[in-house]
Amino acid sequence: MDKAQIYLTQLDKELSKYPLAVEAEKRTSIPKTYMVAAVVGLFAIFTIFNIFGALITTLLGFLWPAYQSYKAIEDSDKENDTQWLTYWTVFGFFNVIEVFTDVLLYWIPFYYAFKSIIILYLILPQFQGAKVVYTSIIAPYLMKQQVEIDSDIAKIKKQAASVVGDIIKQD
Repeated sequence: MDKAQIYLTQLDKELSKYPLAVEAEKRTSIPKTYMVAAVVGLFAIFTIFNIFGALITTLLGFLWPAYQSYKAIEDSDKENDTQWLTYWTVFGFFNVIEVFTDVLLYWIPFYYAFKSIIILYLILPQFQGAKVVYTSIIAPYLMKQQVEIDSDIAKIKKQAASVVGDIIKQD
């Protein structure tokens, strides 16, 4: 029980940095930690039972990282830039894979709960999940395929320019 109290104290201290959390606690007389626990619990229940699961995981995967990316852009620390560029690269790869496998993945029980856990693993700095996935899977794959990918992109650009040129000539 002592460990739980330590975590609650740390969470309360962290939440005290956010004026919105402090104001909500004052107005409702409900401790900040309880409000956060209730929201997280509600999201967990919704995700586990697939009530707005797709919406919740989409918001989780985009909103916080987008805000953190904004802060990284405005900050002079390059470490943040690298962390969030790595996240977006990994997240982009996962989204492309999901587009093609979503029909099958949707039928897996608790799919959105697992997806939420994976997104949290990628986002939270304690785990450095995006860095792990990038350095162990994505970067090695892209390094092997880089010449071929660049060649394919050049072909696509050339074809697109040709099509656009043909369209302009027709007008």
